[in-house]
Amino acid sequence: GCGTVVPPEEPYPFRCPLALGRDDIDHVVTRELDPAGLAFPTGDHPHPFIRYRAMLASYQMARAWGVTDRVFIDWVGELDRRIAAVAGHGFRTTPFEPHAALSARLGLGADDALWIKDETGQVAGSHKARHLMGIALHLEVAERLGKTTREETARRGLAIASCGNAALAAATLARATGRRLAVFIPTDADARVVARLEELGADITVCARSEGVAGDPCYL
Repeated sequence: GCGTVVPPEEPYPFRCPLALGRDDIDHVVTRELDPAGLAFPTGDHPHPFIRYRAMLASYQMARAWGVTDRVFIDWVGELDRRIAAVAGHGFRTTPFEPHAALSARLGLGADDALWIKDETGQVAGSHKARHLMGIALHLEVAERLGKTTREETARRGLAIASCGNAALAAATLARATGRRLAVFIPTDADARVVARLEELGADITVCARSEGVAGDPCYL
């Protein structure tokens, strides 16, 4: 991209500040962790955002500004309880194990069985909520640290383009954290998904495809 470096204390590090839509550059922001002093987590805590907290940008920001490890864990737990109140349960480590029935159908034995990562028991029914939880947690931490305000986050707005799973995940987290969310969905979105989005209070915009216009109409 353009090579812009976003400072670590930036409360909204999700988008390059030069991505103004006036060039043909992919302004992709990537997170780089300094490996010095970091080790891959080896614990067995059932909550993934507690087990892998040291790898999170929000954790690094919190620690740099004097937040203790214990307090950060408490913040994750508090946020997770609010999510559980909406979704029925909070985040959990999802199973990764061999699937006997599918392996048998494929003619695979025990030594070369098909392994399945089952995310259907995750928040909102898919892996999408895990990705968006990182953003929700980062916003919570930035606001608690006084790096931004809830009013400023609301002014900037939260939005997602999706045909299903990602929208449900985002709407679930937005409802749990008391944030407004704009959801852009296609005309053929599943009626059950639309109904659940309405229950969660999402601001829904249905996007029809325009003839001769390339790309995803929801994203556009």
